[in-house]
Amino acid sequence: MNTILNKVIFGCFFIFLSWKGFDGLIINVFYNTTETFDIRQLEQTDKIDARNIEVVNGMSYKEDFIYYQSDRSSRVDIVYPVLSYEQAKKYYNSEPINIKVLVRLNNQPRSCLETGICIPGDSTSVSGLVKVELENLRSSDFKTLESELVKLDENVILLEPNEEPITWYWNLAMFVVGMVFGFTILKSFFRRAASFEEYWNKVTEKEES
Repeated sequence: MNTILNKVIFGCFFIFLSWKGFDGLIINVFYNTTETFDIRQLEQTDKIDARNIEVVNGMSYKEDFIYYQSDRSSRVDIVYPVLSYEQAKKYYNSEPINIKVLVRLNNQPRSCLETGICIPGDSTSVSGLVKVELENLRSSDFKTLESELVKLDENVILLEPNEEPITWYWNLAMFVVGMVFGFTILKSFFRRAASFEEYWNKVTEKEES
């Protein structure tokens, strides 16, 4: 049973490694230059395909934010919205708004939770990589930010500032290594056998007595 569990764990790891390498190669090939967007342009666009972007003329939404911690004494990761001046004005006039851009700041000092300075005062220019599928954000996290007036757009993007694309040869190495080892582990599950017991013995690599 331990053999099966180890295969599943390592198989998932190598598949993830391969996916990260493949995603990095896509950025290297198609999005190697930074595209600049005005925050108002993003708010009026249904969906953007760019992955390496700079967002300008934005404002930090400081009413609330999401934070992650590994334990009660660790540094924290912060996720907060950025919006245009027009959206901020609507919000303070008690009009509903849609959030189109989320920014993630990793490894922030824990003391900011007490001092209330986790969110930077100036978000007029934020550049970095757009994370695929909001990465590890869950729908339950959205409830922290959403209210009667504030909703996250269905095509909201998560931007990680100051993150640059990994060099292409490292992405290629991750993709190849992940594919080779992942395929090898996956292949080990496809064994011909006359019975389930024989198949189980082969997959778990039990020696026949």
